[in-house]
Amino acid sequence: MSERRGGGTLLVSPNWLGDVVMALPAVRRWRGAHPATRLAVLAKPGVAPLWSWVAGVDEVIELPRGTRATFATGLALRGRGFDEALILPNSFRSALVPWLARIPRRRGTATHARWALVNDRVRFPPEVRAAHQSRENLYILCGDAEGDLADTGFRPPRAGAELLGRLGIGAGEGPLVGVVPGAARGPSKRWPFFAEAARLVAGSVPGARFAVCGGSGEAALCAEVARSIGPAASDVAGRTTLPEFASLLATCDCVLCNDSGGMHLASAAGVPVVAVFGLTDPGKTGPIGPGARIVRPEGARASRAIARDDPEAVAALASIPASRVAAECLDALGRAR
Repeated sequence: MSERRGGGTLLVSPNWLGDVVMALPAVRRWRGAHPATRLAVLAKPGVAPLWSWVAGVDEVIELPRGTRATFATGLALRGRGFDEALILPNSFRSALVPWLARIPRRRGTATHARWALVNDRVRFPPEVRAAHQSRENLYILCGDAEGDLADTGFRPPRAGAELLGRLGIGAGEGPLVGVVPGAARGPSKRWPFFAEAARLVAGSVPGARFAVCGGSGEAALCAEVARSIGPAASDVAGRTTLPEFASLLATCDCVLCNDSGGMHLASAAGVPVVAVFGLTDPGKTGPIGPGARIVRPEGARASRAIARDDPEAVAALASIPASRVAAECLDALGRAR
């Protein structure tokens, strides 16, 4: 690739892990159309490490939390000479930084009182608003919503023996199954039978190993799931950085998960994913990688606005038997072998 020009484009990253993954197809297509333009990504610390593994990103700039950091970052970027800012989040703050940096073209939606902050204002056509969220990102970055969603260009390295050993994941001839039982949106997205499904898989696949993954806030949940699965499971919740988490998921032969950031991360890495959805809409926020399988309640309605503790959503998840999820996992493992 030819040397990229100075100035260039500032991409303002989404703030949530899953939203970052759903932006990757748009970034991949944008880079193909602008091979000589320098691309810097402005991201919060929680997702910034992920961008360092995305092909075509030249620089990652962290945006610390807090009002003072917002103004300091905007002023610091003023001398960088960016030609444009592509603003993916809808928040006021995400548009304020490029405005403070005096970037000439600032493209994004004008929602959340941002009319004066963005000057290339995006209005999604009805068909784009009704489509998968990745299509909205394509529209912001590329001007239309066309493009392949499955090939994200995200290829984290597989976990090495040192990381697996530190996490207590022993070597073995059987497959490694990732289990991600948590979800940031709470009980409305948390299926309760991961341990039962994993035990069914273990009973059918000799030597199967399980890595129960999650953040530090999900430590109690993951510990209980791992204990219930038995000695074949390793509880690694809160023990990995974001890059290590991505590498671990990329090493798995299959990942069982809820509608969550872990689901998006594993799917983007090309790992077969079995994702359990309750009432949230997979047509809007489902996994985009190849080989993803979605398990939903029979006859359930889909909605894009579900409260954290919605009783109907919790009941819908509880209606999905462990045998359905285990069967999808076994089929995915059989196809991978």
